Amino acid sequence: MIDITSKKVVTTRKEHPCFGCTEAINKGASAVYVTAKEDEQHKRFHLHEDCNKKIVKDKRFSGSGLYKGCIKDAENQREEVSSINFIPNEELPFLAMKFNNRAEI
Repeated sequence: MIDITSKKVVTTRKEHPCFGCTEAINKGASAVYVTAKEDEQHKRFHLHEDCNKKIVKDKRFSGSGLYKGCIKDAENQREEVSSINFIPNEELPFLAMKFNNRAEI
């Protein structure tokens, strides 16, 4: 689990990989510089400002959900789920049941 100790907005002096999406943060771009601890080891990494906003808003990334490439993985999962073709109810092999009626004895 990554425990974030501090964040600050910086202007990069060289190209860095984004921890969230693994894409490059260009030289001279605004980015979020993060210092953190994971298993008593200090970590430092950069995030795109948009990736930082996604991580803050989405609860999936809290706790152990934050790892290198987590945003890229989450977007891939979203695409996989949206590509599933669901069958309409009429074609199901059973009838829809009403669970609010009590069985009478």
